[in-house]
Amino acid sequence: MYAKPVMAALCVFLALPVAAGARQGPGQLTVVAPDKDAISYEKWTDRTASRLSRSIRQATLLYRDSASTGYARVQFRLGEQGKPENIALAGSSASTSINRISMRAIRSIGSLYPLPQDVRSGSKFEAWVIVANDATERENMLTSLRAEHRAQTMAQAEADRPILIAQR
Repeated sequence: MYAKPVMAALCVFLALPVAAGARQGPGQLTVVAPDKDAISYEKWTDRTASRLSRSIRQATLLYRDSASTGYARVQFRLGEQGKPENIALAGSSASTSINRISMRAIRSIGSLYPLPQDVRSGSKFEAWVIVANDATERENMLTSLRAEHRAQTMAQAEADRPILIAQR
């Protein structure tokens, strides 16, 4: 049986960008429309999750480890060029192979640009990387990750919470 890389459910801790705003001054109305090149938050999260899934599959093939299963949490900051920086395991797997696959996947994901309106360079992200043999195993790991995340969220200050990217 071969392990297949999968990602956990998408949870992102940002408010959706406002599509348009209006400001009234004395005798004037100013309407600010969104940038026509701006990407929607939903489209960005879908694209980022797809890139991450592809990166995990490539890392799994690179390390030629189709038997290992497990999960890891990887945190990083978004650099000025849109690439992950300061990559670190936030929650390591019992498997060193899964840890290597997780770190490699984030390092090789590439630029996350263009960004939606409310995501800036320097933002903190957390990716949940799950490598499972089947849907049941994936769901069990996802349940464990969610429990860990709730405990972590309760312990962290509001300003230091990472943006979580993942896909199902």
